[in-house]
Formats: sequence, structure tokens, C-alpha cells
Amino acid sequence: MIYQILNENEVVELEKELRKTLPGTAKIYYVIRSFVNGNLQGYEVLVDNWPSWSCIILRPHSEKQVPRYFSHTYMCHSKSVTALKYFIQRPGVINWEEPVTFTGVPNDIIPVITELSRKHGATVTSKESRFMYCWTKPEPPPLPQIPDDICLGTLEQKHVETMKEDWESTRYREGLEGYFSGVVQNFDSSCVTDKEGNLLAYICMQYNGAMAMLYIRPEFRQCGYFNILLSDLTRKRLAKTEVAYAFIPVQDTQLIKLAREFGFEWVPEGNMTWIRYNPPAQPNRLSNVTKTVEAKSSNLEDCLNHFKINAIPLTTL
Repeated sequence: MIYQILNENEVVELEKELRKTLPGTAKIYYVIRSFVNGNLQGYEVLVDNWPSWSCIILRPHSEKQVPRYFSHTYMCHSKSVTALKYFIQRPGVINWEEPVTFTGVPNDIIPVITELSRKHGATVTSKESRFMYCWTKPEPPPLPQIPDDICLGTLEQKHVETMKEDWESTRYREGLEGYFSGVVQNFDSSCVTDKEGNLLAYICMQYNGAMAMLYIRPEFRQCGYFNILLSDLTRKRLAKTEVAYAFIPVQDTQLIKLAREFGFEWVPEGNMTWIRYNPPAQPNRLSNVTKTVEAKSSNLEDCLNHFKINAIPLTTL
């Protein structure tokens, strides 16, 4: 068998199986759940073998149906680097003639895709790897006292435009407003507003179940909102018997320290990175996203930011 595309019932079975191995499989479990709930239009689920699978890939089967912010994005999970190495080279699994963003992959797969890119005359870029940090205690974190001059609530659609403005300069991607709209509509969130309803700070979920995009306005970053928001959203997740976790850049020692002090623990099997594969000499076939980002800056870090949307790390930006 080269690969198998799972039908609806098989995907539901896969979801149940992945739940049994949480929290290590959280990033693919919640992607599969998003798929089952109809929040990942235009995708299909592939495995290397069924039911005894080693690799899972969610790939676009119709780029016209896939939301712009997930264009050319392949969401991956594997029980071993070796299994994934061979699976992505099977005929028909990956369209190497198009740009591909691999997300959810182990850092050890970078040399493999780099070597494949040489064979295709392509280029590869990757982001700094992320540690997975998770709340593993049976009891939820205590909620800090809320100051009288603020309100603790949940993000609403009216906040989407503000969120886009907060992030588009550093996490640019075409369709960012649509991404936030879907996140606010479908997933848990937490926000702090003043008495007039102005958005001061917030944190939201992603399609892979991670807590991310913790944003605090500069003038309020010494007010304790980090602990308030992280506690509130963690408590919401645990109240639903869900996994509360986040991705943190491996070199962000300050944020790692904050996460540990808060009570989060490192889950090694959840570590991940992103890899961007660009085929050669096909400028007209690259997405408008890539064109726009490259026009805005020739700096590698800026250019890479546009494909981070599926696993944006927790941040105190």
C-alpha cells in the first residue's frame, strides 16, 4: 500500500485512538478533531497503513476550498522519523511541484527534506523548533485576583479587526482576519478589557489545540495579565477535560522559565518545527502570500513568519 485516504468513519476511529495517547499526540489529535468538526475544509487525511499506521498527513485535496491561511500546508504526525522519511517519498503523497509547508514535524526530518529538495532543485527553509509545554497536574491553576478596573471575558467577533492589526506586521499571512474570525468562533479564548470595552490583552486557541498568540498591550505588560489570561484559559480547557498546552521557541529561555514557574511541564514527544519547501523556477505558481511577504522584506526571519499560523507559539509580544 502506497498510502490510504481515510473515510469519515476511519477518521473518527483515528481521533479516538489519538485521544488515548494524550498529551503527546495533542497537536495532531486536535487537528483531526478540527477536521471532523468541519473546520478544515478542503483537506483529506492520509495514513501509511490502516489500521496499523505510523504516519498521518492532512493535506489539501482542493486548494480552492482550503482557507488562504492554510494554503499548501501539510499537517503531519509520525511515530518515528524513519517512518515519515519514507512515507513522504512515496509516489503521490506529496506534490513536489508545488510549494509545501510541513507543520508538526520533528526537527530531525529537516535534513531529509533538505536532501529531497536538492534532488528537485528546490530550496528549503525552517523555523526555530518549538518545545511543547503542558499542564499535567490534576487540579487547575488558581485564578489570580482580578483588578476592579478591568473585565475578564472571552474574545468576540468585534475584536477580530484589532487582533489582525496587532499581529499582521509580525505574523503576516494572507487571510489573517479570516483566521482570527474562525479561531474566535470555534475555540476557547480569554481576554482582558477595560470598563469601556477596550481590548487590553488576550490569548486564543489554534486549530491544533494549542494556546497561543498571547498579546498584551505594551503599557499593560507589568500588570499581571500574563498569569490572569493563562490561568483563565487553562482552567477553561481543563473544565472540558481538554489538554492545556502551548508551543515555546526552544531558545526563548525567558518564556520557558515563565511557563515552568506557572506550572507547565515539558512534553518531549510534542516538540515540533515547520519546514517550507519551494520548488524551483515557478514564481507564477507561488501563492500571493509568499509574493507579498517577500516584497515586504528580504530578511529570512520576516519571510518565514507567513507560514507560522498553524502553530504559532505562546508569546508575550
